[in-house]
Amino acid sequence: MMMPEAERQFYLGKAGIHLWYARKALPGAAPSPEFAFPEHDESELEAAAIAPPPVPTRPSVPERKVDGVGKDRIAGIRALMANSTPEPTDVPVPETALEAPVVAEPEAPAEVSSDKTLNVVGDLPRQIHAHLGFWFSERLVLISGVSDQASTRLQDTLAKNILAAVGEARIEKGRELRWPVFGNLRVPGNSADNFRDTLRSLANDFGARKVVLLGVLANDFPSERAVLLDDALGDAAVDFSHTLAELAAVPAYKRELWQQLKSTVGG
Repeated sequence: MMMPEAERQFYLGKAGIHLWYARKALPGAAPSPEFAFPEHDESELEAAAIAPPPVPTRPSVPERKVDGVGKDRIAGIRALMANSTPEPTDVPVPETALEAPVVAEPEAPAEVSSDKTLNVVGDLPRQIHAHLGFWFSERLVLISGVSDQASTRLQDTLAKNILAAVGEARIEKGRELRWPVFGNLRVPGNSADNFRDTLRSLANDFGARKVVLLGVLANDFPSERAVLLDDALGDAAVDFSHTLAELAAVPAYKRELWQQLKSTVGG
């Protein structure tokens, strides 16, 4: 169905589109079509443009005949929607649907024996934590626990003053020993036996010097400490229980050490 030109112009005008027509034939141009412009009331055109399109109607669906089982199902659904209990029907229910589902009971976790836990802990090597400094003179070697919380220079000066107080002139600072060597406790080389072997290797450079111990392994398994140190270093001339840092903090410890030094190595 062709739209009249007047109606087409009306819609285009509402959209802001203006059409232009030639009043006379243009030279070299195709002849313009002749349009018929019937006179219509502008209100009628606006009403036609504003009127909504007709809504298509859905074809009616004939009702389906429901058998007996379908009626029962529909009745049950309606009863559920009405929040009421549906009336029992004559439809047989299979017995398998009435059986309660069998739920498998979870198995209890196996108990871990305390003996196994103790064995795992017992497999860890017995650890020694030590930071030792060595000072050498002509007759003595002083071995002391070194504190990371105190001044290194203070501890070095005090060690040299102690050796000088007993008559030693040529005093040199030796190496330091930190134990354990590895942070992982299960790595071979961290055991007490390895520590004893390391001390024994260092003691080969002592020669005939007497050993003065200051706070060496004072807090590590005291029942076995004496055996380990005696096996590694031999019999110490002085075995004092306080380190250089503790001597610097407590003057009474200095007097106690001085009494032991005078009676063993002279001064």
